[in-house]
Amino acid sequence: MLFPGPYYVIKGLYFVFSQYCVVSVFITLHILLLPLRFTAPALYWKIDALLFKASLGLVSSWFYTEGVTLKESGDSLKDIYNDEVLLLCNHQSTADIGVMMQSMYSKGPTAGHLIWIMDHVFRLTHFGWMSCFHGDFFLEKPRTEAKRNEQMRNMKEHIRSAYSDGMKKWVVLFPEGGFLCNMRPSSQRYANQHGLPILNNVCLPRLVATQTIIDELTPKEGSSDLKKCRNLKWIVDTTIAYPRGEAPNGLYLIFSRGKFPPIRVHYRVFDIKSVPRDEEGFKNWMYDRYIEKEAMLERFYKTGSLVDNLTESIDTDVKGAFFSVLFYVVMAVCFSEGDSGLYGLQKCSKIHHLSHGLEESQPRPDMLINQSDVVMTITHACL
Repeated sequence: MLFPGPYYVIKGLYFVFSQYCVVSVFITLHILLLPLRFTAPALYWKIDALLFKASLGLVSSWFYTEGVTLKESGDSLKDIYNDEVLLLCNHQSTADIGVMMQSMYSKGPTAGHLIWIMDHVFRLTHFGWMSCFHGDFFLEKPRTEAKRNEQMRNMKEHIRSAYSDGMKKWVVLFPEGGFLCNMRPSSQRYANQHGLPILNNVCLPRLVATQTIIDELTPKEGSSDLKKCRNLKWIVDTTIAYPRGEAPNGLYLIFSRGKFPPIRVHYRVFDIKSVPRDEEGFKNWMYDRYIEKEAMLERFYKTGSLVDNLTESIDTDVKGAFFSVLFYVVMAVCFSEGDSGLYGLQKCSKIHHLSHGLEESQPRPDMLINQSDVVMTITHACL
């Protein structure tokens, strides 16, 4: 049948409309509140964190409506939600990003204080535009050593400013440098040339970006930069495992209608002080983690269990995800009202109530939206 069934039509409309609301409102509010970035940066980045977490709620809602379940295991993250963390994850398909967003959304304030290190192609998408405002960083695959060094210098400067000034706490990175199916041949060639284990379920990690982040956010003992910034405290080694090793693309998960089995997400937390800082020691430490991932995934594909005596939990926030979407939809409707498209905040009764019950007033051509009203609206609605 060429014409999709009613369910796919309805879900497709929700998929498109919700993206329109979230992206347009997120970008519009960041532009409207841009003066706060210079006059009250702490308030600006707090609002950004609320808005960004709510945008992760959108992605989570797509998966929740399909019954996509994440079964989490390993070390608990609850005690480090507010700490400084570098999260490293294996990378198999576009679904990995959505899975990590769904997982992070239910982790309290963590979701709003993430920096994502992503492929530069993502910058061209509408979510990439949001990421630019949020302070994420985009990596290209450099063709020369000079280009790679230049990119790492740019990332250092970006991390230094975005992490400290932008009130970020967690950095999310996929060290393999691309999808498993694309990177596996070169990874296996490198392993064969250097006498390393041949991996099939993961790739050997690229080290430069990871080491650059650690060096920038965790100055070595005796360094004059040691007390100038908030230093990393933990590395969270994350393993995503799909049933039978069949990693779907993101769109398939979004329209899977509950047919996809539970996805496993396994966490291991390492104190940053336990990670070697010399080049050779760090390389061996990283390779060991991915060799361990290979063994865990191989076991999972054969037995359905990542490790012995595994305790799994399902951590969700369905209500919060759909309230996040509702917030963005209400804001989008408010922005669309009025001759200028900005008077809606004062004409929408719900937002009007949240904004301290300001009296209705007829919009005038010379009237601009009150910035304090926007701030109060966002803060109250998101909380």
